[in-house]
Amino acid sequence: MNTHLDEADRLGAAYLEHLTDADLRLLADAEAVPEHAVGRRVDALRREPALVLDVLDRPAITTRVLSGSAERGDGRFTMVTPFLVFVAAVHRAALELAGTSHVPDRAAPRLRVPVFDGAQLSEYLAHRHRRLFLAELLASFARVSSGVAVVQTPHGPRRRRWNDIDPRRLAVLLEAVPETERASVWWRLGDLALFLTGVFPDAVERGLFSRVDLAALARVTGVHAEPGTAAGTDLLEWFGSRWYLQAARRVSAATAVAVLREHAEHFHLARRVLNVVADRYLFPLDDGWFVDPRRA
Repeated sequence: MNTHLDEADRLGAAYLEHLTDADLRLLADAEAVPEHAVGRRVDALRREPALVLDVLDRPAITTRVLSGSAERGDGRFTMVTPFLVFVAAVHRAALELAGTSHVPDRAAPRLRVPVFDGAQLSEYLAHRHRRLFLAELLASFARVSSGVAVVQTPHGPRRRRWNDIDPRRLAVLLEAVPETERASVWWRLGDLALFLTGVFPDAVERGLFSRVDLAALARVTGVHAEPGTAAGTDLLEWFGSRWYLQAARRVSAATAVAVLREHAEHFHLARRVLNVVADRYLFPLDDGWFVDPRRA
């Protein structure tokens, strides 16, 4: 049995769960498949999921996905899913980080310094399931989820608004849902911390959360930073990795526990990869992919 091929088929099938026929037609077009053969190529990609991974590992393909639609003017990416754009960006980052010794990181808002962790970032992305994780993470924040929850307080039940782009408001759900459902909230809090530190680190560094906000967040979640923990992205990283561990303590499936512990262990590397993806491939294309957390 070829376990490598089995894994590629499994991951390719997971990609296909997110990709529409329009996405696959764009990939076929990027491969320069003749117009009359596009339909057959789409069928082939559906039948052999591992082919999708191979296609996205080609620089010419990711370039076409990330830049080709800019030629169409105002209708950018309207015919393809955000997931295709994000997974193309993550695959392109994996290609460009291979063999790179250093990658810029933020020392302060608008100030970047070289950090010699290129080999570690490349190794992180060499595991294909992590590329899927990052693409799914980005796609999950393309639209903001929000609502109203009823929370019990010393003064009786109160309605609290929540959304999944602000940790303070998302944490409200920990008080509103039963214990059996809190693992998913902890998991989403970890995802949100990774998303914010990866895609909007400048907003975090510029005081997206005040000390009062962070104190309130610690109080609601019950996770308190150790004295001396740095502020900004470092602090939100610290919270995020521990929120993933909180989720791991509450799920029963061994596979989910392993996944969450991996997210916690490699939080910093995942954040650094997302910094590269956002800086190089997302914001230069369009600054409207995500809601700015400062305006949520």
